[in-house]
Amino acid sequence: MKIFTALSAAVLMTLLASSCSSEQDSKKEKQVISAVRFPKLKDYSLELSFVTPRREYYAGEENVKITFSLKNTGLKPIILREWYMLESANVNLYYAPGTLEQTASLPEDQWKQSPTYDAKRKRINQRSPLILDPEKNRALVAVPLVFLKDLKDAGRHVTYTVRGKLNLQSVDVESSPFEIIVK
Repeated sequence: MKIFTALSAAVLMTLLASSCSSEQDSKKEKQVISAVRFPKLKDYSLELSFVTPRREYYAGEENVKITFSLKNTGLKPIILREWYMLESANVNLYYAPGTLEQTASLPEDQWKQSPTYDAKRKRINQRSPLILDPEKNRALVAVPLVFLKDLKDAGRHVTYTVRGKLNLQSVDVESSPFEIIVK
């Protein structure tokens, strides 16, 4: 009888302990998701760069991704509290037909934005802080080249200038423009 009572008490304690911990976990998750506004960071030094070696693509090609690298080039660690858990939502992709020279003075409104994520997707606004230490680590972000599937084969090589920009409120970081060739 004593064994049964002790066993019952142990099972009851285990159930109570596990229900408390899951309640705390759900509160943590809600804090991550509920963040709506993020203040601008001061004194940061971030570099967004294109790191994919491939430069030639095909018109109509689907499921193609390019990769950007986000690196802290400053002296202090940076915490991006609004970092999207859906990796590709962190970078907006802009493109324009023409070479770097031809697009250098192109007004901002003539750049087209290529979608990098489906805005209707569930849990798109889930976020998790990203910590970047100086010179030690970097975030690699794969972004789809969705605009390729809408292009028609022109029968020749067409140059497009592409650039990425972080889709975050707290920092304003953009990559240098780079060229790709679409066949």
